[in-house]
Amino acid sequence: MTLVKIKKIFFIFLFLTVSFAYGSDDNSNRIEVLVNEKMITKYDIIQRLKVNSILNRTEINENNYNQLVNVVIDDLVIEKLKIKKIEEYNIGFSKDEFNQHEKRFLLNINYNKKDLEELFTTNNINFNYLTDFLEIDLKWQKLIYGLYYRVSSVTEKEISDLISKNPDINEETASNLLLQKQLDLKSMKLIKDLKDEATIEYK
Repeated sequence: MTLVKIKKIFFIFLFLTVSFAYGSDDNSNRIEVLVNEKMITKYDIIQRLKVNSILNRTEINENNYNQLVNVVIDDLVIEKLKIKKIEEYNIGFSKDEFNQHEKRFLLNINYNKKDLEELFTTNNINFNYLTDFLEIDLKWQKLIYGLYYRVSSVTEKEISDLISKNPDINEETASNLLLQKQLDLKSMKLIKDLKDEATIEYK
């Protein structure tokens, strides 16, 4: 399918998405959620809904839009909590680190940057919105690594068990995969704790 056709399809269903989820009013600055007094607006939700639709190549319709909106709201709540924790530890990154992170991200979602920028322009989405998302994601990964990497470890048995199930990988790859799984679990636990401690108000 050509990029022109893809852009046309996305434009149509993203327009419908906004209509389904929020009607035709233009009250885009309306506060939908407060997370520790930090606002999530209607505009934030619509923009993230558009971004997710493009990145995931998801067609939004009357059957799934409520579920997708709820996912977006939860993602934005978690993002606010991550930002607060990131700022607490003053996490930063270099230009090279970001470029590598962006490259891996685009590879994983099977887009090239130019096509993605065109899709964002077609659907009236500022590409900086995705850049901000990637910056937060990178900082969070660095935070989790800094907090938990030194206290994480894997056993020889865990490595051998993983290799026996995946004979194409070597010991180093198996060890890295197992460590990453542990870090992912630590990340999920920290997010849960932050949510439990937060003041979240849905309007």
